Amino acid sequence: MKKFLAALAVAGTVATSVVVLAPTASAAGCVTGWMSTVGTSTQGAAVFTKGSSPCHDVNISWSYNPQGAYSGYAGAYRRPGGSWNVGSRGYVQMDNGYHDINNPYYALITDLNVGAEFTVMSRNYGDQVNVTY
Repeated sequence: MKKFLAALAVAGTVATSVVVLAPTASAAGCVTGWMSTVGTSTQGAAVFTKGSSPCHDVNISWSYNPQGAYSGYAGAYRRPGGSWNVGSRGYVQMDNGYHDINNPYYALITDLNVGAEFTVMSRNYGDQVNVTY
């Protein structure tokens, strides 16, 4: 019985170590910002500026629609002084909760240049998102 408990303790320690030592590699050095969306417009939306970071894409790492279990999100970007452009993916449906930024499905804008401004639009006013970029 003592050997079994010792083996179980070692297995638990190893499993815990694996979980703790396995962070998402591409998230290291990325910036994450929170925002509440204003719906399907960029008017009045929170605006972020892409800085120098190892993340080249604009990803949704967490989302919450207080009106339902999912929502659609689209990224919009502009160069300083320019007009807004919606990302080529358009609206992407996402369930409420955390999203893996290593999965390209959650990238709303890819290869955004340093200095470009961006925001996130949603199908519902008041959706909340964490944007990792």
